[in-house]
Amino acid sequence: MSDKGDFGLSEGHETARGGERVLIRPVRPEDTALYPEFLADVSAEDLRLRFFARIAELSADEMNWLGHIDRQHAIAFIALDEDTGRMLGLVRLKDELDEETSEFAILVRSRLKGHGLGWLLMRRVIDYAKEKGLRRVYGDVLAENTAMLQMSAELGFNEEDLGSGLRRVVLDLENTADAH
Repeated sequence: MSDKGDFGLSEGHETARGGERVLIRPVRPEDTALYPEFLADVSAEDLRLRFFARIAELSADEMNWLGHIDRQHAIAFIALDEDTGRMLGLVRLKDELDEETSEFAILVRSRLKGHGLGWLLMRRVIDYAKEKGLRRVYGDVLAENTAMLQMSAELGFNEEDLGSGLRRVVLDLENTADAH
């Protein structure tokens, strides 16, 4: 399945609820240099909610892996502060083997939670998934991550209980009206 046009390559300019002027664009390999400063502004609790485990920090190899995307099967969008160039957040979408379903993962600076940045990144990845012709987008979320579960519900995702304190949020792109 191939991308239609260059939608995934375009840049978007947005304003978050907190007033931050944000540039959202696909991740580039050179963005890896922004990760250490970004991750230093993400709380240990937010890292645990994202990676489902306590981690002290990401290794250089892990950061390098995050920055290099196989565009045939994955895309990641980065949110940058237009004034400072600092990384504010990141969302990743990775195709499953069926090429109709993709898994998302998202992380934003802890101090910017509630500013609408996650919403902007999720809308971008959903729009990309629709443009690519995917049928479903899903993510696994810890049951205690109520903010992510609430945002997912507001975006039209259905929630499934996977047990062990884990929820899967699924957006059916074929049968869902746009939630903005």
